[in-house]
Amino acid sequence: MKLKRYLSEDFSYSKSGEIRKLRTLDNDKSVRILSVFTLLISCILLAQTILSPGTTMGGQLQFLYGLSFGSSALFSGLMLAILALKDLKGKKLSYFSTLGYVGILTLVTTFATLVDQHHAGDYSAFCFGLLMLPLFIRASFLTYLTIVSINLLFFSFGYSFMTERDLDFSILTPVIAFSIASIGAAINVEGTRLKSNLLQLQLEESNKSLKELSHKDSLTGLFNRRHLMESLSTLLAASKRYDFPLSVLLLDLDHFKKANDSFGHQAGDKLLATIGRSLSGLVRDCDVAARYGGEEFCVVLSNTNIEGAKFVAERIRARIETETFEEIPWTITVSIGVASREGDESPEDFLKAADKKLYESKAAGRNRVSA
Repeated sequence: MKLKRYLSEDFSYSKSGEIRKLRTLDNDKSVRILSVFTLLISCILLAQTILSPGTTMGGQLQFLYGLSFGSSALFSGLMLAILALKDLKGKKLSYFSTLGYVGILTLVTTFATLVDQHHAGDYSAFCFGLLMLPLFIRASFLTYLTIVSINLLFFSFGYSFMTERDLDFSILTPVIAFSIASIGAAINVEGTRLKSNLLQLQLEESNKSLKELSHKDSLTGLFNRRHLMESLSTLLAASKRYDFPLSVLLLDLDHFKKANDSFGHQAGDKLLATIGRSLSGLVRDCDVAARYGGEEFCVVLSNTNIEGAKFVAERIRARIETETFEEIPWTITVSIGVASREGDESPEDFLKAADKKLYESKAAGRNRVSA
């Protein structure tokens, strides 16, 4: 039952973009290590094959061993060159490139095993290639099964051709056993990795939610004052450095206390939440809309001069004036103060300038924009 559940989960997770992304990142790291050590080992074995082969010098076996180790060194060196080129371009190795490289390496170890069958009857290369497979690649169960099956078929069809002997069950049994062991190792290792990945994704999602909660006002869905001050400080510094205009709007709901006193705080909260949603839809993604406190709101307009800010403020004022609120029988209006960066103001001074204009709007009769 556990195996069946793992297979169904693995099949499902393999379609997940997040899991595939994590597998690709892991493969990018592990293939670098695999390429370096495979190149080093292949070069050592190739040198030993050339200088002291342990077989007839210049014979067929020496050539086949040299072909096996030379191919492994060539593909590993090519993979390191591809990785270096990818690094220069700031890209990651693709998932299918990784599968191709590792698949070729397993075929090389299977080829070396076929060469070994000539004189030693040794299966260590086949065993090494397939049992190490799950340690050096992140893949789905189907991918593991495919690679192992291809190697098993390659050995079965290549044995008679390479050794000129008939393949019998005694020869095939160790190969089948190592193939099954590789699949079992893949299930165990990848199952553990999947659990780790799921915990990692859950943790990232929790951290994202916590970060959002720490920067959002729960009632209106807008940013809170803390995020506003951080963003305003950053935008002011950027505005001064790159010399682009920056404006800020301070909004205050007119007669909000009257709504609270007449219909209760729940009606007031509903009103604030509705205003928050409206405000979100009236500003750009690059702007910062926040609840400043109580019934006051603030909007920071990036790359917007005073005339542009007045236009946005008037649009917000007119939109709120035409809104209807179920529990409030009178027209809801808003007073707005507008300020634009003029020099080296601090965030506090900038907001103070907008607050001064907001006071002018209220003193002049409310439901108006002052800049």
